[in-house]
Amino acid sequence: MLTLFALSAGRRTRSGVLLLSGLLAACLALGACNRDNRSQPALPSVSGPIAAQHAPAPGHVFASRAWGFRIDVPDGWAVQRGFKPSYLTNGTWKTFAAPDAQGQPIVSLVMPGSNDVSDAEIRIGASRAANEVAACNQPPAAVRPGSVAIRRIHGIRFTTFAAGDAAMSHHLKVHAYRGVRNGTCYAIDLLVFGTNPQVFDPPARPPFSDARAFAAMDAVAQTLRFTDAADQTAASAATVSR
Repeated sequence: MLTLFALSAGRRTRSGVLLLSGLLAACLALGACNRDNRSQPALPSVSGPIAAQHAPAPGHVFASRAWGFRIDVPDGWAVQRGFKPSYLTNGTWKTFAAPDAQGQPIVSLVMPGSNDVSDAEIRIGASRAANEVAACNQPPAAVRPGSVAIRRIHGIRFTTFAAGDAAMSHHLKVHAYRGVRNGTCYAIDLLVFGTNPQVFDPPARPPFSDARAFAAMDAVAQTLRFTDAADQTAASAATVSR
């Protein structure tokens, strides 16, 4: 095409031919680039559950000198001393414990967005009572079959299990950690509980899915660190700091 064009345009200068040749070469190159771009798939977007696979940047640290541990508290999470009872949780030191169980509720970390429809909390309790320590790793009767396993948090061995309960339009799901360290039974419970959204008028929308809540809570639970525990008489010696 370049040769034919040059012959039919004999009156044009050599510089004009060279200029047109350069333009045509650029067009051909551009066409090739466009074809290459069309052949490349679009980059996938990063959203959804990917973010829940990692703990958010901690905003504070809750530390208990009496019980010898510390845990990150992400920005927006509420810190509550002790456990607030609900329809299916009685506020004892570990979920599904008997009302007369010997232990102490220490702290509850409440996930942002929690409400009456769906509440997500990390509850940490502990006991030094000999009978509680001896039965520390024993799952409750409400355990989900096949859910018992062994996991470690920074090298510390925990028995884990899933359990749940439901009654009168209320539900409770638990992912639990149980472990013994230095003569103390630690109970770390990840709870999602609330009310059936359909009983509201109009029906309510949960603030988050159960899967999202458990993923976020498990990521925070993995930040737990054990330190040297003080005497139990200093059980109120707990701090929240940046």
